[in-house]
Amino acid sequence: MNIFCGHCRRFVPIYKKMAVGLQKWNRVLRIYAVDCAQEENVNICRDFEITWTPSLRFYPSNFRQSRDGLGTDIPTVEPKEIVEHLIRLLAKNDYTGTKERNPIFEPLQRHENAKNIFDRFDNELQHILLVFQPTYSQIGIETLLDLLPYPDVAVRILTDAHLFTHFGLKAFDQNIALIDRNGKIHSIIPSGQSSSAYVESVANFLEQKGHTSFPKLPTTEAPKEILPMGMDAVILDHVLSSPPKVYQADLEQAIDQILHIEIPKSKFINGYKFKALRHIVRVFRRFSPLNRDGRRLLNSLVKHLKAINGMTGEQFANKLSELEKRVGKIFKGRRYVGCLGSKPFMRGIPCSFWTLFHYLTVMSAQRPTVYKPSVVLLALYGFAKYFFGCTECAQHFQKMAKRRKIGYVQSHDEEILWLWEGHNEVNKRLAGDATEDPKFPKVQFPLRKHCPSCYNSNEWNRAEVLKYLKGLYNIKNVSYYGLPHL
Repeated sequence: MNIFCGHCRRFVPIYKKMAVGLQKWNRVLRIYAVDCAQEENVNICRDFEITWTPSLRFYPSNFRQSRDGLGTDIPTVEPKEIVEHLIRLLAKNDYTGTKERNPIFEPLQRHENAKNIFDRFDNELQHILLVFQPTYSQIGIETLLDLLPYPDVAVRILTDAHLFTHFGLKAFDQNIALIDRNGKIHSIIPSGQSSSAYVESVANFLEQKGHTSFPKLPTTEAPKEILPMGMDAVILDHVLSSPPKVYQADLEQAIDQILHIEIPKSKFINGYKFKALRHIVRVFRRFSPLNRDGRRLLNSLVKHLKAINGMTGEQFANKLSELEKRVGKIFKGRRYVGCLGSKPFMRGIPCSFWTLFHYLTVMSAQRPTVYKPSVVLLALYGFAKYFFGCTECAQHFQKMAKRRKIGYVQSHDEEILWLWEGHNEVNKRLAGDATEDPKFPKVQFPLRKHCPSCYNSNEWNRAEVLKYLKGLYNIKNVSYYGLPHL
């Protein structure tokens, strides 16, 4: 996932609930989450080619990338469908060499009977549940998985009801039968013909006999609300009580995130993707808000990209690291200021990206002869299409760009207003969304109280909006509040 991705954030509670519900499969399934928005995870997200988020992948036990590739994608975020995919994948998995007792998904064979059915298990196993699984059903597999918490019982699946006769039973008189090591059949009567009913009846029998399940994994309920503390609390109060302002910290954070995380996550950068990379870095270099060493870094990076025709994400990261060693400290403090959220993981990255590209459109208009109009927008389009970690956001932006004819912008002023209108469109779509920060609601910008002249009754005064944006995103008005003094 990417923690700043709205689709990911909406999926998080579903994923957590599923993870808790599937603890019962803990003997055969481990569940993890990896945040590809964090620098320490760039390598794994690149190596396993996480190209959209959220991504769900299944990795078999004894996984080897040389043999198993990138794992198996689970192409849905619907809980019921995810479980169905997992059931099929776990049934096909090879459990050889695992520490836990190996489950046997293979159907009962004709040579197996009451005398030898326990031979494939260790001596500690006390009971085996026989489950008839009709064609096109997964009831046996589901029962096997859901009984994994009980170490004193294993499940064998019968796809041929006649095999019940190997245990002294009639072929079609039952769907399940519980047998012990002595060959004795114990009477269990499920409340229905479902895996949950089968599991309940077996669990009740075992618990009456003093056999208990493995203890559940401990879970900790998340705090209801985590408020900013220390310097973050001071910054938040300052931002909330001040009129809109552009902060140097947010501009630096955006460039830092793009150069160190978003771009290096790519496995390969070639063709149009490489052209987009060159273009993005050139725009950053030309209108950089960074210090002198930062501008030197970007200048060296532009020269390097000009001399080659393609590279891997890893090579980009290595080159960036090499160039950074030659200059001084560039990013003064990895903290958001104007983009600081009132709760963890809110705003931050997407807010800083919007801020950066608004700033770039205004800076480009100040030097109209340097680049032709729309150059900044095309850099943003290339970033969204090829490098932005939030799949849903990138897709929405590309559709909006096509609908709003991003390639037909004729002037620098139009470029500034195009991005402003696009941003307001996104704000309107996301207003009231679960990912919205309650302290920073998604509103149409600028507010009337901050720019009264921007409104003609209920319509925008575009000339005044343009004037306001040029003032807000002017480098002369960028605030260094919240950054450490180095």
